[in-house]
Amino acid sequence: MADLPSVLMPGYAGRSFAEGTGRLTGGILYDYMVGLHFQRQGWPVEHFDLETLPRFAKALRFPAHGRIARACGTDYDVLITDLGNSSLNLGLQRSAAGRGKLTVLLCHHFRAGLERTLLKRMLYRFTERRIVSEAALLVANSPHTASVLISMGRNRDDIVLAPPGLSVPRADSPRFRELPLEVLMVGSIEPRKGVLDAVRALAASGLDDVRLTIAGESGTPADYLREVRGLIEGSDLGARVRLTGRLDSEALSAAYREADAFMLLSRWEGYGMAIAEAMASGLPVISTTAGAIPGLVEHGVSGLLAEPGDWKAAGAFLRSLLTDSDLRLRLSQGALEKSRGFPTWEESTGRIFDAVAGRLRQ
Repeated sequence: MADLPSVLMPGYAGRSFAEGTGRLTGGILYDYMVGLHFQRQGWPVEHFDLETLPRFAKALRFPAHGRIARACGTDYDVLITDLGNSSLNLGLQRSAAGRGKLTVLLCHHFRAGLERTLLKRMLYRFTERRIVSEAALLVANSPHTASVLISMGRNRDDIVLAPPGLSVPRADSPRFRELPLEVLMVGSIEPRKGVLDAVRALAASGLDDVRLTIAGESGTPADYLREVRGLIEGSDLGARVRLTGRLDSEALSAAYREADAFMLLSRWEGYGMAIAEAMASGLPVISTTAGAIPGLVEHGVSGLLAEPGDWKAAGAFLRSLLTDSDLRLRLSQGALEKSRGFPTWEESTGRIFDAVAGRLRQ
């Protein structure tokens, strides 16, 4: 039997293979599940942990393809990189393609517009366009992401649409209680997730007994968490807003079960994994029209969508949702029904595997 193709994946998911998915979320979980599927098909997968790079490279996203290439060598057939790490892998993709390797790019979201400093925005804008233009195969996590790739000049035939799978069990029935008190947000504490907007929306709702649980680790910049805590205390919400940190899969599933509604006021989402999980848990959603979210949540059918940054509208939506039982039940039913069309991880990663295997056969 001929040797199966081998895969190199530079990223942040590799160290978790010894521990299981555990506390992984977002794009890192996606990358982990992709690598796991290839391994289960018998393909050798080598992970290069980007955390081992020098501090200056990680801080400035300085091109580090030479170090990665020296550490990993050239004994692989497929290079799978993550668009979020494009600047760290600058040149590695081109070097791999020049040696006849198949280059695959996992596209979750585009970071150029999310970085706060001009230097990083310029760096990501350059590297994202270059790595998107030269990858042999592109994996889009949503139709919205696919449309962005097409707008950048890529052919539809080079794009595999593979939304994330669900990491929570789908509920048997919509989540509905006559006296709703618990609102859940799942996402890292960073500006992109609109955490300050969520706290302001709770205050603006005028619902004095409602509690908000924010489940997610502190992201960047480091002072954003202090700003969130300051707003909570300054709004006299210390007894009603709980910061849990990142939850493991069991605790996260329990949080979805205990909630009456889900709120995530993101400024941008390439897909919205937490939103999809909330819908599969039978929860009505309050979110925004940013990025790919309208592809998940239909306003007035499975949730309520405000413009990004409009926390006053989100607060009004929250009040309507929790005081109108008919609306809450209807949106809960709509959310759960929409989630029945969401793929499993096996289906999504299987699409990627089939596309890669097909390209190698060509």
